Amino acid sequence: MQPKKFKLLILGGGTGGISLAARLVRHLGPGQIGIVEPASDHYYQPAWTLVGAGLYRKEKTRRPEAEVIPRGCTWLQTAVQKVFATENRVRLASGTDVHYDFLVVATGLRLNWESIAGLQGNLGQNGVCSIYEYDQVDKVRSMLHDFTGGTALFVMPAPPIKCAGAPQKIMYLADGLFRKAGVRAQTKIIFATAGKSIFAIPEFTAPLNAVLQRKGIEARFSHRLLSIDAQKKVATFAKTTETKAADGALLTATTEENIAYGLLHVVPTMSAHSYVAESNLACADGPQAGWLQVDMHTLQHPMHRNIFGIGDVTGVPNSKTGAAIRKQVPVVERNLIEAMACKSPSHLYDGYASCPLVTDKGRVILAEFGYNGKLLPTFPLNPTKERFSMWVLKRYLLPRLYWDGMLRGRA
Repeated sequence: MQPKKFKLLILGGGTGGISLAARLVRHLGPGQIGIVEPASDHYYQPAWTLVGAGLYRKEKTRRPEAEVIPRGCTWLQTAVQKVFATENRVRLASGTDVHYDFLVVATGLRLNWESIAGLQGNLGQNGVCSIYEYDQVDKVRSMLHDFTGGTALFVMPAPPIKCAGAPQKIMYLADGLFRKAGVRAQTKIIFATAGKSIFAIPEFTAPLNAVLQRKGIEARFSHRLLSIDAQKKVATFAKTTETKAADGALLTATTEENIAYGLLHVVPTMSAHSYVAESNLACADGPQAGWLQVDMHTLQHPMHRNIFGIGDVTGVPNSKTGAAIRKQVPVVERNLIEAMACKSPSHLYDGYASCPLVTDKGRVILAEFGYNGKLLPTFPLNPTKERFSMWVLKRYLLPRLYWDGMLRGRA
């Protein structure tokens, strides 16, 4: 029989949950940590862009969840139904209640595929694809390989989403594949993004605009995908335009725009899971509404001091990437140890995130930044330049760092 109470209960067996458990089991000892995770497999998602472009084997991005659960931790293979924070207990989908002394929410986010009208039943066929699902990345590779010309439309939703650079990275790699296949001259590539620029951090806007120009890619900003007609191969967007009135006031107007396509790479909006969004653990309003409420530096919940958050579920103004989790984990580890000793958390997360922007096979801009867009480069190099060395880091070194470093509590 599995224990019904743990010193530390971790919700989520993804990057953040496993990395933290691997560190804290050394401090707490065996039998003290429970990990709630329904999935049977664990994925290295940053490589899915490369898989979609035929540059990485899909099978190398998946391992059994049982292989990554740290020794000494108890795996509860079920989903979360509800968190009762004032009672220090969690109701699991299995119907069991599990109590805890301390709780870490590391449940990631939800892909809202249903938010795109007309998408249901068409993902992976009729020219519609996405690298955001393991079962779909092979179909992206096939569609890119088989494309013979026309309009290739790549969509970027409004943030927050995980790995916000991925929607344009697969596009840049697709451009290279089309050129190699000899169909680029017959192809129009459009990047339709809900954002107002190609990247949120100003220092990287100019170099990425140069990539767009070099590749002949048309960017359409302030375009939010509403629906698709898979039979007619037409995508409908809400297009927002801003103008200034004579008195200087900013006027906003929204119209619909249809874009016909031959190939559509789609990315849905994303949100926290309902048991977070609908609980008293979530931010109530503002841009982080519905995401787990934590202090942006200590990652501790402001009202429930025995609860911390890690990763994509957190309502902090950072970029949701695996690199962000790598920096958050040691902060939460140390702050939890302090909290368990009845001390105030003293370790601070600076908002660090990293996005290796693959602009071509063999070329990467390593964008590293923290809160308020502050650049936080690891290497003493101009971070806005495309580099082969950063490609080597992305393609060969980071997967090893993930499996053998982060998930083992070593990095």
